[in-house]
Formats: sequence, structure tokens, C-alpha cells
Amino acid sequence: MKEYSWLDRTYSMDRYVGSEYYNKLLKGYIFQGKSDLEHFHSFLKKLSPLDTVLELGAGNGRATQVFLNTIHAKKLILVDLSSNMLNGARKRLQNKNCVYVQSDIIPYISQLREKFDLIFTLWSFSHSVHQYLDRMGLKKGRRMIKYIIKKMVRENMNKGSKFYLTHFDSLSDEQRILMKQWKRSFSIFQHTNLQSPSKRYIDEALKEMEKDGVVQYDVRHYIGDPIKYKSIEEALEIFMNFHLESFFNTGKFTTVVLKDIKKYFKQYQKADGTIHIRPGCFIYSIEKVI
Repeated sequence: MKEYSWLDRTYSMDRYVGSEYYNKLLKGYIFQGKSDLEHFHSFLKKLSPLDTVLELGAGNGRATQVFLNTIHAKKLILVDLSSNMLNGARKRLQNKNCVYVQSDIIPYISQLREKFDLIFTLWSFSHSVHQYLDRMGLKKGRRMIKYIIKKMVRENMNKGSKFYLTHFDSLSDEQRILMKQWKRSFSIFQHTNLQSPSKRYIDEALKEMEKDGVVQYDVRHYIGDPIKYKSIEEALEIFMNFHLESFFNTGKFTTVVLKDIKKYFKQYQKADGTIHIRPGCFIYSIEKVI
């Protein structure tokens, strides 16, 4: 605590980091010359005005703002588990067409009855998936997650509507160290040589629906430009409080996690002391065809 004062920040998922601190920690992600938001913008430009739209894991509204600046929708529902994030989104957006719902994604979808012209989620969907897999175990959780994805497409998407998803690449340089830490407490991450359970089960559900003629989809894998951290200390704060969500800031693993992450950073440290680590992602564009 004396060495790293930011270790006193601890969060629960329903009261995640405040919007201003989140913006401080968030680095720019560039994939083939475009940010994650610019990739989303390119997707949106191809669409016509929409009636009803759903964003899952809206956070503080960074992707929502891109949506509102690009295309008109009569109604946009923003779902996020964190009240702090939703309050940040309200303050940022101030849009009368937005409806804010504080809920975890998986139970929200399970009870959802409304149909949408577009559903989108950037980075957040996997968090809810992995929480439920950890509670239920991989075998039961796999069936449940695939059911939720298929239910969302079949019952909550109009014919011709689209689902846009950005999912992290757990085999990227950035995520390999995070998976190594998560496996200390969560058995679902034991196979760190594979893509995350969320990614694998999403792919299974989509392939099955494509075979049945329900959807057609495109998925693209991107290796990002190296993210630059000015020092090991800056990188540590971002990895511990942003990527690892302050989960290891207290408890028996704190010291070993800090030591392990610092050792990892030194592999990517330049002569001037800066750290350069590549992220990766998968961008899905899914269309319901029947």
C-alpha cells in the first residue's frame, strides 16, 4: 500500500470504477490503423435509421456516443451492471431517446421480450459470460450460455437485424498475463493455451445457427498496435485496477500477482523504460436472416 497507493481502490461489479477514473486508465486500442470505436463507426455507417437498439455492457457510454453521433434510433436501451458506469453514461450522453437499465447481461437477456433492429456490445459481453460459467461450471454453463445467445438471436432480433460484438483475444500478449492471474482464483481459465470459454461458446452457438440458416456472420481477428505505458508503475495500475478490476488488490494473491506482472512487463520494456504490449481482438458482425 505504501508503494502503490492505488491498491486501496476496490470495486464490486455493481459499483465498478467511477467514470472519470475509468477514462484515466483506458488506453487507445488501434487495430490496422483504426481504433475499436472507428471500427464500430465503419460498421454503423452502412446501416439505415433504426427503430429500437440495445447496447449490452454500455459502460460509461464511449461506444454509445459513437452510435448516437452516427445513426438515428427512436429508442436505445443501455444495459450495464455498474451504477457508476450508467451514471457516467447519463452525464455524457444526455439523450432523451436513451433508456438506462442496471442489470447483469445474462439474466437481462434471459427475461427479455422486446425485439431489436441492432444489438451491440464492445468488450463487455464476456465479463457476464465468465461470471456465470464460474458459478455454474463449464459443463452446465456452456449449455446455458449457448442457449442465451440463441434465444437472443431467435427471440430478440428482427429479421435482417444485426448483432455487433468486439471480443478480446485471450492469446494476445496483453491477455496472456491476465489469464495467468485469473486462473489463480477461477477454474474456468485453466486452459490458457485456448481462447477463453466465452469466445469458444459464442463461436459454437453461431456455427450451429449458421448451419440451421438462422444467421450469417463475419468474424475478423485483429492484432493491435502495441499499447505504450510510460513506466512499469503506470502499467501496473492499469492492469490491476482496469483489466483485473481490482480483484487482486487485497487477499492472499496480491504480492505474487504484482511480482508476476512486473516480471512479465520487463519482457516488453524498452531502453527508455516504457512498456509496449500488443492487444488483440475479434470483431463479429452477425445478421439474422430468417
